[in-house]
Amino acid sequence: MAYDVVVLGSGPGGYVAAIRASQLGFKTAIIEKESLGGICLNWGCIPTKALLKSAQVANDIKHAESYGIEATGTPKFDAIIKRSRGVADKMSKGVQFLMKKNKIDVIMGFGKLTAPGKIEVKDKDGKTQVVEGRHVIIATGGRSRELPTLKQDGKNHRLPRRYVAAAATQKHDRCRQWCYRC
Repeated sequence: MAYDVVVLGSGPGGYVAAIRASQLGFKTAIIEKESLGGICLNWGCIPTKALLKSAQVANDIKHAESYGIEATGTPKFDAIIKRSRGVADKMSKGVQFLMKKNKIDVIMGFGKLTAPGKIEVKDKDGKTQVVEGRHVIIATGGRSRELPTLKQDGKNHRLPRRYVAAAATQKHDRCRQWCYRC
């Protein structure tokens, strides 16, 4: 199928780009391998914030007496996790609604650029289709990158000082460049 704009990835960058393209009158499709909203909405930022809110409420209850309120509560971890997943699911359904509202075709599967304007999409059953787009937006998000001197082993959570300084410097430079554009 041919589109004016095809967006590869439906995270916060991808779904917003797809919506805007559609609003500008482009026939638009979005390709997502797992769940609409991407990693941020489904597994990263949003569920984490929901877990942090539960921790904040538990802490507030612990200190309620200092506000003149008598309250007790025991965290129920299964319920906390269920709430976090519910928040993420609700937001993913919200993205799904926005895709439908803006007449954006959602293509579920793993997309791979094979040629300019051509994306091969393999669905979970292994069937492939080729999606064509005059314009392709790659919004696949970011993954951590292994450094030659710092292998990812799932255990080492401390970075040597030089890496922290490099990361802070890069972040500062990006912020400064952005501020200069304002």
